[in-house]
Amino acid sequence: MNGSTSQILTTIGDGVRLGDVVTIGGNLHTVTNVRRVVGGRKVLEFADGNVYVLGAALPIQVMRTSHTRVRLVAGRDGLARMALS
Repeated sequence: MNGSTSQILTTIGDGVRLGDVVTIGGNLHTVTNVRRVVGGRKVLEFADGNVYVLGAALPIQVMRTSHTRVRLVAGRDGLARMALS
């Protein structure tokens, strides 16, 4: 079994990761590439082809999804247990 959770958090340019979803100009964009440029700024490339340059210390809200793998394992007593990985 697999599960996922999403959370909204505030980060700066260095904290933006591939797969994060950001809102710019009221539009949702999924980050597909992050590059550092002069001055510590980050160039964010999105799945829709748009690009955004984010200042080094500029805060931005992102929605981040983390995937959890759930598996059943047998305990010493023979009962099934769930393990997260």
